[in-house]
Amino acid sequence: MLWLALHLPWLPLEALPAAPEATMGRCVIEQRRVLVADAQAQAQGVVPGMSSATASSMAPQVRQFMREAEREATFVQQLALALSRYTPQVAIEPDGVLLEVHASLRLFGGLRSLVRQVRHTARAWGAQAHLVMAPTAAAASLLARATTFPARALRAERAQRLLDRLPLPEVLAVLGQAPRLAELLQAIGCRRLGEVRALPRAGLQRRGGGGLQLMLDKAYGQAPDPRQWFEPPPEFAAELELMHRADQADMLVFAAQRLLQPLCGWLSRQWLAASRLRLELRHERGRQAVPDTMLRLELGVASRDESQLLTLLRERLHRTVLAAPVYRLRLVLEEAHPCAGADGQLLPDPGQAAQDFAALLDRLRARLGTEQVQHLSLRADHRPEQAYAATAHRPASPAAAKVDPSLALAAQQLARPLWLLPTPLRLGQHGERPVHGSMVLNLLTRAERIEAGWFDGDLVCRDYYVAEGSDHRLRWVYCERRHQDAEEENAWFLHGLFA
Repeated sequence: MLWLALHLPWLPLEALPAAPEATMGRCVIEQRRVLVADAQAQAQGVVPGMSSATASSMAPQVRQFMREAEREATFVQQLALALSRYTPQVAIEPDGVLLEVHASLRLFGGLRSLVRQVRHTARAWGAQAHLVMAPTAAAASLLARATTFPARALRAERAQRLLDRLPLPEVLAVLGQAPRLAELLQAIGCRRLGEVRALPRAGLQRRGGGGLQLMLDKAYGQAPDPRQWFEPPPEFAAELELMHRADQADMLVFAAQRLLQPLCGWLSRQWLAASRLRLELRHERGRQAVPDTMLRLELGVASRDESQLLTLLRERLHRTVLAAPVYRLRLVLEEAHPCAGADGQLLPDPGQAAQDFAALLDRLRARLGTEQVQHLSLRADHRPEQAYAATAHRPASPAAAKVDPSLALAAQQLARPLWLLPTPLRLGQHGERPVHGSMVLNLLTRAERIEAGWFDGDLVCRDYYVAEGSDHRLRWVYCERRHQDAEEENAWFLHGLFA
């Protein structure tokens, strides 16, 4: 087995509401003392261990927040959900995540590639994680929490050497051992973890070191260390609170990207692909309540590609006008379909071109609006100008996308031009033949008679021909037949041009 541990040393700060821009500094307070401070706050003299009153007097512009354990637990769970795309064997710790990645190395291009992708996912979610690899879960967790260098121990011998060199005070602090045990071990000259392992086990256990011995046995692989796997929720819904109120929708792109990380992890874990999403923008509650803004995304082809989903959300947000400032976002997966995806296929997808075209349509609909992207559909009408309709393109089910076989067969058998004029053009006449410009047209086909429209009051009586001019271009013309008692003669019209 190979375990990848992600320790979050800045978890109390990272679990705070998201902020798109750098602030004047933030710190987290616990029991009236600074627990952790960001770089801006430390540059102004605020350091961990300082009292909150001293920090306020030294740097009054640094914002102070009380530590919230529930918010930190939610942050770690969402990070675990985002990392579920790399392996289903995920375990949660209070300040980090453990991944068993031995079976995922070949799938994600090797060890370096996997570590790079895991680090990218963690940073996109807003976590600066310390990554360590070891053959056992306890060793990976201990090395990640007690060291600051990127340790990678792929074999048990390498992991044992790294563990033996760990300073004893840091290890005891990480493991939460009693101060009396630390004083005892230091009094007998133990400075490294390897020196503790060299002590007689019976004597150490009599002096209260039994718990420490069990933890070390798990880390060194000498005792079983069962872990409870993280189970994702049955349905996906994630929220994100903003540090600053957003007045414009395009300021929310960074928050939408953070919400997509756990969504893509959830989809990969369930072998699903998203087909419909809902992004809820929750506004401030003032004197006049403003309802939440709902943005819905419908994909032509279900996908769990993070870049594609982010592009669609960005386009929708850029053309959204907010009725009030936004302080919280909520992303809900409304519909998903089973799909292995690109990372679950062994052979190239023969329908990749169709998927790329569907992704292009999704981007156009997100940028221009649903009603602006249209497609042509056949209608059961003999009149050419009524035989089709331009409607807004919406993703349809396979049953709804079927075309009447009789209409499709008729469209294939009849000669129809690709370009149909919006309004037929009246032509001149030379004898019995039509004239287009200065060219007398020759009729190449027999008449195709169309008489229809009596049912809606728009009756047409036409004889259609394929005609050719001296420029050798083919035209679709018709002769409009008049009643016998009409004063005007039959007129010729140009209705379409062939390619």
